[in-house]
Amino acid sequence: MDNDKGTGVDAIDPSALGLTKVAYAVNETLELLSIGRTALYAAVKRGDLKRVKFGKKTLFYAADLAAFLARLRHLSESDESQVDHGPR
Repeated sequence: MDNDKGTGVDAIDPSALGLTKVAYAVNETLELLSIGRTALYAAVKRGDLKRVKFGKKTLFYAADLAAFLARLRHLSESDESQVDHGPR
């Protein structure tokens, strides 16, 4: 099994998420993830998402975006399983 960062999350083919390019610029990444620039760079600073520099241009590989989304899903599902769904 091919795991990403030991999280137990299987690697995902970026095309399975509709990612058609190999790498995306910052503005494209913001649009794809539906997040703001501050949240994007916070994820980079935490090490949750990798960026690459090509001259002055910052790029995000589609494979890294897919892995990031898979980790988010995994974390979301584990958080949800810990929530008490008992009667209110």
